[in-house]
Amino acid sequence: MCLLMSSSPGTPPASFNLRKSLLIFGSVLLAGLLILVAVSEFSAPRAARFSGSVPKILQATPAGWLRQEVPIAASSAALASAQGILNFSQASQAVYTRGGVQVVIYAAYWSPGKVSVVDAGSHNPDSCWVNNGCVRSERQYAVAGKIGSRELIPYEYGQYIMPRGGKQNVAFWHLVNGRANRYEDQKAGWRDGLAGRWERLPLLLKDIRAYGINQKSEQMFIRVSSNLPIADLISDPANAELLNTLAPLGVFADQTWQ
Repeated sequence: MCLLMSSSPGTPPASFNLRKSLLIFGSVLLAGLLILVAVSEFSAPRAARFSGSVPKILQATPAGWLRQEVPIAASSAALASAQGILNFSQASQAVYTRGGVQVVIYAAYWSPGKVSVVDAGSHNPDSCWVNNGCVRSERQYAVAGKIGSRELIPYEYGQYIMPRGGKQNVAFWHLVNGRANRYEDQKAGWRDGLAGRWERLPLLLKDIRAYGINQKSEQMFIRVSSNLPIADLISDPANAELLNTLAPLGVFADQTWQ
């Protein structure tokens, strides 16, 4: 005779308890995230320290260099769209040439409370350039460097193959309240919309750990791209005067934002 064992009528099956536990855990996690977002949203912006003009800083043209302004967008309508997406307070871009050397410098500034750290950071070459057809072929993080005897804040380095051919070597800094934001955990390319925000959630949690719940930080993004390898660009004394013009933007260890 077989004796069939069954749960007593008053005892729910183990699978039910597991589902209930997962539901409670998920609800608590979601509530915690919503609280963090709410606290961040209603936090007062941090005090601004940068009082300079990004376009004026990038207007400097050292002897021997030719400078040409590069519009961030080709038309006023596109510029308005770009400003809406990037939401920057100030931005400028210029290309500098000397002989066969070409250097493109882009800088954008966000006053405290303009955008979150993760949103400003999503516009670096690993995101924007890759999403627009570039292929990232090299990447290094927190690279040390000097311009003459002046120590740079460690920069992010990447090499990108452009859609129409050719390569661009890039050094960039994303400064948050004067500190360099790091990108070891970021993928090459992000999706737009809600899916992209979900993918960037780990970066948001990293930013909260690094900068606190109040994400209304003052931010600066500086990108230097060249046909030369970045190590060669910064080590050549002939380029020092041009690169030293970036000092007011905060890329040197011995000089904060101005």
